[in-house]
Amino acid sequence: MRTELLIRFHANRPHGAQAISLAAKVRALLEGRYNVGFEDIRSIYLPAMRHRVLLNFEAQVEGLEPDTVLKDILDKTPTASEKAA
Repeated sequence: MRTELLIRFHANRPHGAQAISLAAKVRALLEGRYNVGFEDIRSIYLPAMRHRVLLNFEAQVEGLEPDTVLKDILDKTPTASEKAA
């Protein structure tokens, strides 16, 4: 899926990154950790971003939801272990 062609508006302002950062910190603290890991960010990503994305007409006609497009972006993002390899 070519996600960049399906998004009409996205979170290009700092609020989306701030929401992810703060929520990931809270999640890590609730689990007794002082550092944020990739899994914290991955778990916060959809709730923090789904309302910040508007899909274009083509995506709407195909019946896609923002979560589908965001999950595709998340799946294409390499994990820490993939980056180390």
